[in-house]
Amino acid sequence: MRLHIALSLFYTLGHAVGAEPQHAKRTPKCRCTPGEACWPDNSVWEAFDKTLGKGKLIKTSPIAQSCYDGPQKDLDRCAYVNKMWTDQDFQTSDPIGRNYPYNITCAPVDYAAGETPTSCILGSLPYYAVNASTREDITLTLNFAKQHNIRLVTSSTGHDLLGRSDGYGGLELWLHSFRNGVRFQKKYTSANKCTKSGWTGSAIHIDGAYQWRDVYTVAQANNVIAVGGGSPSPGAIGGWPSGGGHGPATHNFGLGADQVLEAQIMLADGRIVTANHCENSDLFRAIRGGGPGYGIVLSQHIKVHPNVKAVTAHRLAIAPRNETAENKDLLDAIAVLHQQLPALSNNGVAGYGFWFRSFPGPFVGDAHSGYTHGFWTIGKRQAEAEKAVAPLMNALKKFEDKLVITSTFAEYQDYWSFYWAESGLHDPVGSTSIITSRLINPEALTDYNKVREAIEVVAGKPEEVSSNVVLLVSGGQVFKDKADTSSGLHPAWRVSPFVMISGQGIPKVASREIRDYVQHQVTHVKGAALKKLAPNTGGYMNEGDGSDPEYIDAFYGKNYAQHLAAKRKYDPDNIFFCRTCVGAEDFIERPDGPLCRK
Repeated sequence: MRLHIALSLFYTLGHAVGAEPQHAKRTPKCRCTPGEACWPDNSVWEAFDKTLGKGKLIKTSPIAQSCYDGPQKDLDRCAYVNKMWTDQDFQTSDPIGRNYPYNITCAPVDYAAGETPTSCILGSLPYYAVNASTREDITLTLNFAKQHNIRLVTSSTGHDLLGRSDGYGGLELWLHSFRNGVRFQKKYTSANKCTKSGWTGSAIHIDGAYQWRDVYTVAQANNVIAVGGGSPSPGAIGGWPSGGGHGPATHNFGLGADQVLEAQIMLADGRIVTANHCENSDLFRAIRGGGPGYGIVLSQHIKVHPNVKAVTAHRLAIAPRNETAENKDLLDAIAVLHQQLPALSNNGVAGYGFWFRSFPGPFVGDAHSGYTHGFWTIGKRQAEAEKAVAPLMNALKKFEDKLVITSTFAEYQDYWSFYWAESGLHDPVGSTSIITSRLINPEALTDYNKVREAIEVVAGKPEEVSSNVVLLVSGGQVFKDKADTSSGLHPAWRVSPFVMISGQGIPKVASREIRDYVQHQVTHVKGAALKKLAPNTGGYMNEGDGSDPEYIDAFYGKNYAQHLAAKRKYDPDNIFFCRTCVGAEDFIERPDGPLCRK
């Protein structure tokens, strides 16, 4: 029951239109792009490839180009791409593969289903990529990008919803092969003997761009819990923890950012530094909740926690007995459910839920609408879990004559048997959605009418397919970590037990007009409704609205000034620019032209 499950439900078939964009005239304030006089000629790229080692420099091409007219057209390959498009590992295995592409400009074509091709361009995806496997590869790539004034982007798994790994005409530092080991430490020891963290428990050292599945394997083998993503596919270091990072265990042990004990980071000037409580503490604070973009995170030590002997999962499904266009009774119940979430969090309950007012196909049973969740209580057996969710079930009883409410429990004997059964699933990817998010504090939920008003808006119009997600992942240890002065997280995390996410899908081929319409609905209608409900909180930057004109306040809050100071200190030329990252407000970014300073 995670966000990417809801997003995958948006995967629809369509066709894109468009033409290869014209290059905008560049000023010295802009990064160099292909076709300009400043762009390195082939001999320079060939020399760079030779320096790296033959084959590490990749001239990128659209993954689905085999579906389109030209020398690369291959209908057998096209059929394979179309079949595999929604597979996580397929997307991750390509330098420009994206689990949730921000903008698909070369969509796969299902000829067997009667689809016809439209246009195929790289769009905002990087022009070249370096398959970096060593620190030397990373240094060489960084230096080349700086020397030739080329936009540098980084990616390890392609698991990003905001397009932060994209960049028109860019050079991608692809870290997927940069892997030097995942090692368990029975007792954490800092690289520079720093003891200011106060952590005396176990740790895992992640040296390279591993996915959470790799870290979980080591954690499970050592009978400890690593706090990572609900999906096993995101990268374990870099963007996920720096943006906050939520997962099944965050309520009990803290957010992903709170787990970071120290990191090794390559700065824009090529130096490799240690960041922890004792050394480069401002940089350390920035990467623990202040987002990516300060440097290239090469390795991290993270906390791990003793395994538990019981986890109980609660599965809830709600559907209308008689569906209507409005499904008013369903939305009434969902509003009541949201009001109960702080109490559930206080009782040790965490998890993910999602709901639709209307959906094209069956969603809950035969119903084309409904709510469903997977919640859990870590460390509690079923009897305790039933008591923990009792406030919610009691509140829903008054709807039993109008709604079909199905509640079941499943007890597991340890954390990992729970995780692999309930959360660590291989869900479909490859679709585009525009989303907004809001941290919800208890004060926002006291007035039922205000909650119901917000639910009505984010549900979307009956004819729309609007997805809504509940991330009950805060509270508990997240609140207790409020006193941690080395945390760079938005302060709203420390007072908000859950996050509301609302979004709409984009067909895999969509006109600019369609995309602009959906973006407006998400930002200025749904997003505005969530801000009205909880005006004094913020959003979750890893799953938020990159087009929100108030994204700085939403993603960083009062911590922004300190993060900006760290950015200007460690990356003064904004080599590591990324969309909505600290310092991004100084630039103008277009999907079809160079990145330019204002």
